[in-house]
Amino acid sequence: MSLKEKYNEIKDRLLTWEETSTKREKVLLVLITIILPFFLFYKFYYISSREKINLIKEDIKKLDLEIAKLENFVKREKAIEEEVRNRKKFLEEIKIILPTEKEIPQLLKNVSDLAKKNKLEILKFTPRQEERQNYYNVIPFDMELKGYFYDILKFLNEVEKLSRLVTLKNIEFSPQAKEEKIIIKTSFVTYVYTGIPLEEKQGKK
Repeated sequence: MSLKEKYNEIKDRLLTWEETSTKREKVLLVLITIILPFFLFYKFYYISSREKINLIKEDIKKLDLEIAKLENFVKREKAIEEEVRNRKKFLEEIKIILPTEKEIPQLLKNVSDLAKKNKLEILKFTPRQEERQNYYNVIPFDMELKGYFYDILKFLNEVEKLSRLVTLKNIEFSPQAKEEKIIIKTSFVTYVYTGIPLEEKQGKK
């Protein structure tokens, strides 16, 4: 049989297929015509696409976590930078108001001079042992003074206004029975900035 004859035979079968085929064959053909494209779509496109989508979703989750970590890191870094700036600013302010170790003798003399300027009699002036603290030292000293109440108030007010920090920690008044003047016992402290941690200070002892 020639090729042309085969072609004609197939053509005749297709033309007469609807008349010669059974109902079952027709239903089967319809099902195949409908289901096969869906099967091929699901098998070769949908499954692979779904896998790609799932992989992309996982990548997105990982990227979101990394971005969140980076954002938190940036926030912490900014907070740390702000804290460092604040501490540096505070340190500069502290350096201004805290005397250096070399200035302590002059500062104590200034307090003594203020007492004399306000007509107070210095009965006692007693420096006490220096107390080591973290990055600074506390220098306490006691004064016993005699004078009029108004002059004492002026003296305490001027001490408070000194450019270097001097703090009144305690005061006791002792009125005198036969005169208007009173005696006061005071405890002051000033501070020396060292910039040395307490652990390092203790190691140097």
